[in-house]
Amino acid sequence: MKLDSYADTGVHVAIDLVNELAVASPDDPVAVIQRVLAVDPPSLRAFVPADVPGFVALAADLHTLFDLVGEDRLDPAASLLNHMLATHPSHPHLALEDGVWRLHHHPVDAELIPMWTAICAEALARLIGNGHARRLGTCERPGCGRVFVDVSKNASRAFCSTTCQNRVKAAAFRSRRDLPAQAVESSHSSNVGPPSRASGPGSRPPSS
Repeated sequence: MKLDSYADTGVHVAIDLVNELAVASPDDPVAVIQRVLAVDPPSLRAFVPADVPGFVALAADLHTLFDLVGEDRLDPAASLLNHMLATHPSHPHLALEDGVWRLHHHPVDAELIPMWTAICAEALARLIGNGHARRLGTCERPGCGRVFVDVSKNASRAFCSTTCQNRVKAAAFRSRRDLPAQAVESSHSSNVGPPSRASGPGSRPPSS
């Protein structure tokens, strides 16, 4: 599966918002949002610190969506997306950018938060509507929780990064390595019987 670098911008921005504002708790959300919006210079110029709560709320809704998809609860996931699209309709239109006509999935005069809500919701709804819901993943490493879009051939990706994958593999290796020692220790413990009665000058002979 391939994602279009322009048409699927909403998918990438949705993932970045979830990972940077919902999964993580940044000390400087303004800088985080600026990095996310760098993909669209006009949005970056329009962004002001007062927009932070709106983006945090959007990230929370998108995080809920990924959780629902991860639990294979597509009905409530679809309802959430439909609500987002009804509240912030995409209203596609053609816009001329650098001499190229591009399809935008938001109203022409939309403000920043409604615009990105529409863009992200439309992109994720299109992905699910095309039968690719299972490609919206959440990292399986315990304690991570970062989300991603799986573009692998057989949709088998389980981790957000090779770092998380390697940590899980290392933990599994340590567990297997320690298992034989634990089994031997358990076996020795089970074979230890009650202490034998000492024999000697002070011991009593067995009764006949």
